[in-house]
Amino acid sequence: MRGRRILLVGQGCLTAALLGYLLSTVDIRRVGTTAANADLLLLLAGIIQLSVLFFLVALRWQLVACALGGALPYPAALRFVWIGAFFSQLLPGSAGGDVVRMWLYWVRCGSRRLSIHSVALERLLMVTVLLLLVLAIQPGLAARGAPLTIVFSVVVVLTGIVAGLAVLLFSGRLLVAYDKWLPIRMLSMVAGDMRDLFSNIPRTAMLCMLSVAGHLNMVIAAWFIAHALGLGISLADCIVLIPVIVLAATLPISVGGWGVRESAAISLFGLVGVSSSDALALSVLLGLASVAVAIPGSILWLIRDRHSESDMARWSATEPVD
Repeated sequence: MRGRRILLVGQGCLTAALLGYLLSTVDIRRVGTTAANADLLLLLAGIIQLSVLFFLVALRWQLVACALGGALPYPAALRFVWIGAFFSQLLPGSAGGDVVRMWLYWVRCGSRRLSIHSVALERLLMVTVLLLLVLAIQPGLAARGAPLTIVFSVVVVLTGIVAGLAVLLFSGRLLVAYDKWLPIRMLSMVAGDMRDLFSNIPRTAMLCMLSVAGHLNMVIAAWFIAHALGLGISLADCIVLIPVIVLAATLPISVGGWGVRESAAISLFGLVGVSSSDALALSVLLGLASVAVAIPGSILWLIRDRHSESDMARWSATEPVD
């Protein structure tokens, strides 16, 4: 508990330090002027576009849960995703929102394994596809003068993920042989769920397409907001740069991705001629838009108990508590 508090304080301090540094190095007056002159219709279009992401994530999570033998009705998945998105704005990275999702699903379905593994595998799939996208757009990054350390870091992380997945997928018999040890038994269950999830090629392809659609949805939303600010950033620039910014904001080192996202936006959009002030305005509005679309999750959280009885009746056939 003490370590968790120290981590939270550290992440809060890092967020404040990054934002403070950025605000001290840019023209705040210009940031305010750029944001104040935003086209409200295009800004609204960006906010609406962002909200589409919840529907895609809910469908992806539902497919994962069903592949693992669980029951997760789409309306419930959408509610839990929206609630998780709200808590992601308050807690470090997106991990806090994922933990809330796990808890909500656990309370309803009664399966600890299913709740934890379904969310973890859905999140792992999202990050893996994002890393693949960043790797695929490497020529575009190089053409815009992005540092090679970005691609090198992505290759290292992606190689580690692929290697870890391969070990889990193809070491089933070895893990079963040593399943008397709790850590090995847990790894064995994860490996079994991964095989169940990825053994169906059409389903895996659908999950990957939903992940790509989610990332492209973020790109389009950012493009709308950029045009609302009159920045004139091309859609091609957003396709190349936004995935890297999203990847940076996903790191669980700051509160809600604030500070990290802005630093990445200033560095990367500077490569295409956008000033630091304008890039900061874009990133801040993108962050505020994310907060705006997540606010309904707070309402769903407050009325969550109204759905408890219907959820339990609907999922009475799920696996027993484990």
